[in-house]
Amino acid sequence: MKKIFAKQFPIGLVLLLFAVSLSAQPESSSKVTVTANADIVSRYIWRGLDFGHSPSIQPTIALQWNDFSLGAWGAYKMTGDGGQETDFFLSKTVGFATFALWDYFGFNDTTKFDVFDYNRNSTAHLLEAQLLLKGGKTLPFNFFTSYFFYGSDPSKSLYFELQYEHKYKLADLMVFAGYQAKGNYYASSAGFVNIGCTIKKLVPVTDRLALPVYMSFIVNPAGKVPYLVVGITL
Repeated sequence: MKKIFAKQFPIGLVLLLFAVSLSAQPESSSKVTVTANADIVSRYIWRGLDFGHSPSIQPTIALQWNDFSLGAWGAYKMTGDGGQETDFFLSKTVGFATFALWDYFGFNDTTKFDVFDYNRNSTAHLLEAQLLLKGGKTLPFNFFTSYFFYGSDPSKSLYFELQYEHKYKLADLMVFAGYQAKGNYYASSAGFVNIGCTIKKLVPVTDRLALPVYMSFIVNPAGKVPYLVVGITL
């Protein structure tokens, strides 16, 4: 594979330049909206893996335009030194399908890392292509797949996840099962790495304010580790 990502032009910068071009669209085009929020979680568990080993604050900022979404997401430890993360994403929704490109950049706050380094042999970036197919109300199943096509995972892992969603009167439920089909990023061999469920509900704070609170029970069969995580969205 050719090294198409030069050090001087990181994909994160390309995405930010694209954001500027969106905001400069004439008034006759669809409106550009900006969203921003942050999750606070008791543990940063992602696809069955524990990142940070501590509570984490995870902010998101994004621009939406014509079913495109462009933004940045981060995960930062609330206690102790160690791994941090700043990611960039671009997605497009077409009907029931959402296509996305992610640029994950993980770094250690006690070690120097170069965000502009996209060299295959030294980069801390991980580029991923995603596809999400949503069944909707008539078919409450979603299918998600992702592929690490460049960066710090030389095995180019392939991940599949089947999701079931249901809205109850008191809370929303998602049940999921994630499987590593290729590579060794999530585990040393192919197998299930991320099985569990998430319950989400609005918790009243005042007469006019309610905050989304969620709890996830996650098991990584490959690592033989269970996690119970609680989070809140601000």
